Amino acid sequence: MKQINPSVKVITILVSALIISFSPSVLWNAIIIAICFVSLLASRCLSRKVLNVLLPATLAALSIFMAMLLHGSNSEEVFESSGNFLVVSSSASNMNDAMAVALRIYAYVFLGMLFSFTTNPQAFVYSLMQQGHLDAKFAYGVLAAWNLLPMIKREYGQIKLALEIRGLKTWSTKPLFTALVNAMHWAENVAMAMESKGFDENADRTYYIKLSVRYYDFIWAIFMIAVSMAWIWF
Repeated sequence: MKQINPSVKVITILVSALIISFSPSVLWNAIIIAICFVSLLASRCLSRKVLNVLLPATLAALSIFMAMLLHGSNSEEVFESSGNFLVVSSSASNMNDAMAVALRIYAYVFLGMLFSFTTNPQAFVYSLMQQGHLDAKFAYGVLAAWNLLPMIKREYGQIKLALEIRGLKTWSTKPLFTALVNAMHWAENVAMAMESKGFDENADRTYYIKLSVRYYDFIWAIFMIAVSMAWIWF
């Protein structure tokens, strides 16, 4: 998965997510989740980060599952007539609808993890410039902001520690405000450095890291979209 072109990957995942948003099939939503899980496993991307994402996703899926089960198309009428939760939950149509919507949440989460955990952010920006023809000014601005994030985090920690040593409150917005002010100064320095090095957003550019769309990118994209659309025929 890490070898797939990032632009092809993000377009394929967005199209797949749009298609499964109309899917009422429990089976095909589960198949998409299984494919994403196997892909993450093959890419060696399964870690504690996956659990950190799945915990809130599970809470959202369970909430939507119960809401669909109790307030589905005919569940309220069945509940009012019987007054029994087991009768409502035993309805095949209610259970299928609730399961389909809950698994759809998991499908969205796994598709998002498939992109975020297997894609290098810098490679993604390079791909947007080379294949997506993104303006170099915005692309390098995103790269600069991304590389400044660790510095902002470190600066925030140092300012917070300095306030604690002086016996001042650290839960105020002062450390964050100071870190953001320093980040603005760093951004100005980066802009001045790029201009001093002759950066011209309108000039033709060459790339040290060249990305291209290969045959297996198309194969993977067709496979994922075909699997997402398979519920229409089956």
